[in-house]
Amino acid sequence: MFRVWARWVIIDSDRRRSIEEFKIHGEKTLSSYLSLLLSEYDGVSYTAEKSPSGEPIDITVTHQDLPKPVPILVEATIGTTPAKRRAVAQKARSRLTKCPRALAFAVCYPAIPRETAFDTVGFKSTLASCGLEFASVQRVGRATTWHEGSIADLASSLRNTDLSQERIGDAIEYTVREAAKSMLKSGSAPMLANALVLPKSTARDLRATSLIGSLILSNAAIIHHRLRLAPALSEVQTLEDALKEPGQSVRILRSAWRKILEIDYQSIFLPASAALEALPTSVGLGILHRLGENAVSLADELASLRFDHAGPLYHRLLESARFDGSFYTNNVAALLLAQLALPTVSADWSDADALGNLRIIDPACGTGTLLMATMHAVSDLHQRSAAFAATTKGLHRVLVEQVLYGLDINRHGVQLAACNLTLGNPHVDFTRMNLYTMQHGPQWDGSTKAGSLELLATAKNARDVASLTFPLPTISGLRARRAEPGTVSAESLAGKFGLVIMNPPFTRNDIRNRQYDLGHRRLVQFRELEIAGFVRDVDQSAFNAIDQTSIGTFFSPLADLLLKDSRSTLARVAPTTALTSVSGKSEREFLAARFQIETVVTSHDPKHVSFSENTAIHESLIVARRPGSEHLPTRFISLARMPRTAREATLLSDLINREAPLRDWGTEHRWPWRRVRDGDWTAALFYDPALAVAARDLAALAGKALRTAGKLCRIEPEGRRVRDAFVRDAASDAPWRAPVLWEHPTDRQVAMHATADVQATPKPDKERYARTILLKQASRLLIVNRAYTHQIRVAACYADEPLLGSAWTPVASRALSPRYEKALCAWWNSTPGILTLLHARARKLTYPRYALTSLRSLLVPDPQAVEVGPLANAFKKCRTSTLLPWPQMVDCPTRAILDAAAAQVLGIDVDTIARWRSLIAREPTVSGRPA
Repeated sequence: MFRVWARWVIIDSDRRRSIEEFKIHGEKTLSSYLSLLLSEYDGVSYTAEKSPSGEPIDITVTHQDLPKPVPILVEATIGTTPAKRRAVAQKARSRLTKCPRALAFAVCYPAIPRETAFDTVGFKSTLASCGLEFASVQRVGRATTWHEGSIADLASSLRNTDLSQERIGDAIEYTVREAAKSMLKSGSAPMLANALVLPKSTARDLRATSLIGSLILSNAAIIHHRLRLAPALSEVQTLEDALKEPGQSVRILRSAWRKILEIDYQSIFLPASAALEALPTSVGLGILHRLGENAVSLADELASLRFDHAGPLYHRLLESARFDGSFYTNNVAALLLAQLALPTVSADWSDADALGNLRIIDPACGTGTLLMATMHAVSDLHQRSAAFAATTKGLHRVLVEQVLYGLDINRHGVQLAACNLTLGNPHVDFTRMNLYTMQHGPQWDGSTKAGSLELLATAKNARDVASLTFPLPTISGLRARRAEPGTVSAESLAGKFGLVIMNPPFTRNDIRNRQYDLGHRRLVQFRELEIAGFVRDVDQSAFNAIDQTSIGTFFSPLADLLLKDSRSTLARVAPTTALTSVSGKSEREFLAARFQIETVVTSHDPKHVSFSENTAIHESLIVARRPGSEHLPTRFISLARMPRTAREATLLSDLINREAPLRDWGTEHRWPWRRVRDGDWTAALFYDPALAVAARDLAALAGKALRTAGKLCRIEPEGRRVRDAFVRDAASDAPWRAPVLWEHPTDRQVAMHATADVQATPKPDKERYARTILLKQASRLLIVNRAYTHQIRVAACYADEPLLGSAWTPVASRALSPRYEKALCAWWNSTPGILTLLHARARKLTYPRYALTSLRSLLVPDPQAVEVGPLANAFKKCRTSTLLPWPQMVDCPTRAILDAAAAQVLGIDVDTIARWRSLIAREPTVSGRPA
């Protein structure tokens, strides 16, 4: 007989009480049997405890990598309505606040007929066959993701939950948020802002300051507890010593941190000491007690993990991260990039002493995710190469003190990076870290700095790196000539590194640097222009690579400056559409001229398109090395699914590095080096290599049957110009109104014929501009400028009257030929036209937004080279016919007619275009389904 202590009752083979218990207890009996069913699955030890007081059942999970078992609290209810979900999730969350080592799951049972025979066998059979809804619940109130599945699916989720990462990250976030609330409530935030040199003019500034201060103190407490193991700090009072004397804890910590700073760890304890000094003692006592207890509980376990806990946490805590382009790399993606890049670096991986000569830098290191991943990847390579001779005891210290360098404009980001590298070192006793907070924005002496980009200006103005770093995080530090200690000169950084690994910021100038007022933002942009001028004077091709509206493009010349002239490697994360956009062509040509572009990895997993945290744009990984004598093709790898764990990242990188078949991971296509040299990196955009070839075949017709649309048509104004000048709802007293096709409702816009959906009113201050400029640009032909690829039916439409557009852009042929405009409308709705739009996608592959430069670069039939009559006739025949969405285009009869006309105009076999149509419909970024 199997006996399990359950939440409410003891389950045994006695059937007499089963039905009565269910009638009385319902959820309680279900939870008891759930416990019994879960105990039959391997991998997790389930023990349900008798709890007469009504507490949830505890499912204790035993994990071999953890020193102590982790309890998972399961709260269950009957019913699957949204209200039931919210209630049970909140109940589970409330239990977590009292259990620092726990995780929680919420479970919703469907309604089960009470008359079912609920004996042990019957109950188990019924419950095992019904569907459950379940979700992991966090302490803080983030959205809960629910899943549907069986008992086996629930057991698998419990068994495979990343216990350490989820629980530790969750616990740190909870305590940091609670400490920040205490700072705000006590009114300490302005003093903290002064100490950390942070903005304090708005309530939002003060909230951010409280969170940053709490995070800085939390990390210092975690490192302090770890440093009890360092022999050099054996005389320093420990964090536990401070917690044992609550009334003296602030004094003890101040003294201990001063002694730690005498050795080093300045990136960690300088800002923490400044924050601690700024807090009134009474406030600091409560905050440190909460953060300190959490640090003691989690520090050693956190050190055993191989991931950056701080990057994702930083993003959740700080809404402003996106304004400085701080999209931190996903931990798994960071490991994948490091494992792909390092084998191309010239190094003897079997010799631990020789590895000390290696130099690796991330010039936009953020919280150190890429540096930490690189550290672990180097260690793995050493152990694999040296086998039994591997000596990792001192390797981590060598990597931190000599090999790894990091630059960033966020002091709190650098502090988190220092914490991550310290936690990644099992011995934690090192005396130097090459992490620098670069000056950015207006400075105390009246100058303006541009962060890591300042290194590009040293060609004319060589300075010590320390003079480019941020002043000490104290008020007196603002007047310091030098900042965080460093002895590496700017001159010695140039050509010093064997690997640059980075995920540079790519936020547009119009939303970047919002932490400054408009005047200071302009000063930063002016400084960036000055630096671009320095680059132009010494390297014209590097200057050509810089698009001054995108800060990310500066980092390609910077990486080139930092890397050795031979036998060195560049590894970076980049927006996928930057690999094909018109504006990015010069940067691609620069990279291909200075490097052999070895591998480009792009995710085509519809649910996981990014390698960075908290961004939805599609991204790619690029690995390039200094070229040899032989020009090799570039390997473009399209992932069917993103690796979810470090183990999967290692398996995938191993397949790629060995050039083995990718099997279910995705597809690989080799693109000739001449195409890559010329800036054609089309292969990254498509999962199926055949579509990349098809796009290339169309491009080959440029100058023959096809020509860029901008040469034949006027394409303007941008949709945002219309939104800026007009109000959608026409005012009753408006002097005049403009017909506008504002929206793109795919359930209503199903044919090429269109009518205005808004009679827009000009804004009072925009009336003259709207009348004299915008109205003159209205046209009967409009092309889409943004759309969801899995929903769109109509890519271009034709109206009975000239219209302006918001989600549409007017197009007018320069010859003012209605016949040609109708042919263009048919072309852009045919498969070849759609292929050109897919090739020109910007920002996001599944929701592209087309700038005017992209629309003007589209290839269209040249009426001087080919007869466009078949397309014009097809438009006339199909103008009001329904077009099916792109994922269904293979079965669309209207599209088939348009394709036949396009085939006739291009002189291409109609079966070839039909094959393209089928491939496009199956493409993951079009269909919305996994490959």
